[in-house]
Amino acid sequence: MKHIKYLLVLFLMCISLSANAKTLNFALVSDVHYEINSGTKLTTSQKALEGFVARINEGDYDFVVFLGDNIDRSRKEVLESFLNTVKNLKVPYYIVLGDTDAHKISGLTKQEFMEIVKKKNSNQTSISPSYTFSPASGIECIVLDGTSSFMPSNHGIFTDKTLEWYDKTLKKNKDKPVFVFQHVPYEEPYEDESHNILDKYQYKYILDKHDNIFLIASGHYHKGAFMTDKKGINHISAPALSVSPFQFLDVKIKYTKYPFAKPKNLNIDGQIREAL
Repeated sequence: MKHIKYLLVLFLMCISLSANAKTLNFALVSDVHYEINSGTKLTTSQKALEGFVARINEGDYDFVVFLGDNIDRSRKEVLESFLNTVKNLKVPYYIVLGDTDAHKISGLTKQEFMEIVKKKNSNQTSISPSYTFSPASGIECIVLDGTSSFMPSNHGIFTDKTLEWYDKTLKKNKDKPVFVFQHVPYEEPYEDESHNILDKYQYKYILDKHDNIFLIASGHYHKGAFMTDKKGINHISAPALSVSPFQFLDVKIKYTKYPFAKPKNLNIDGQIREAL
C-alpha cells in the first residue's frame, strides 16, 4: 500500500512539474467592407486588407478571425476577390457572417457564401455559418451566426435553431474554456438600439446556463472596446478595418496547460494595431 501511495505521489509530482506556460496569439478583424471597382486602381478597403495581411505575416500569430461584414456588397465576385487576398495569410483564418455578407433578398445566400469560402479556405470544414474549431489542445472556439437569413438587418438575430445548437455545443465542451466569435456583440461598446441583439433575453438564458465561456468577440459597432462581466466573460469589440486609421485587434491569451487536464489560469491581453 505504501508503495502504491509513493508511486501516486510521484506521478502527481511529475504532472505538476510538466506544466507548460502557453500563449495563444490571434488577430481579430471586423467590418472590412471589402469593395472592388472596374478599373485597376485599388479601393481603400483593398489597400486596408492587403496591409492587414502583410502585418499578420510579419508577426507571430496562430490564427485570424474575420468578425463579419467582410464584403460591402453581397456579390460572388466581391467575395472571391476578398478571399483571393486573404489566402495569402500564412496562418489559418476563420469567417464570421455579418449583415452585409449574405441574405436571400439580394446577393448571396448564407449557404452560397459559405460554399465559396469552403472552396477557397482549406481550414473551413463546414458550410454552416455556425461551426467550431480547436486552435489548441483543450480550447474550443465557436463561430456563431447572428444575422438575418432574408432581408438585411443591422440587428443581431439568433434563431431558436442557432441558440439550441449553441447550448448543446457549450454543454458538450463544458470542461473546456470556450471562445465565441460573432458579429453583433452581446455587450455593446455603446448604446445603439438600431444595432443591438433582438430578443437578447434568449441569448442571456444560454449564458446563464454555462460557466465555460471565457471570451465573446465581435465587431459591428466599428469601435474597439474591452470589458469583463460579473461572470468573468471577457467581451471584446473590434474596430472597423474599413475606417481610417484602419485598425484590428491583436489578442494574446496566456494559460497553464497540465497533461490530461484542461487549460487553467487564463489571462487575456488585447492591443489595437493599425494595418496601414
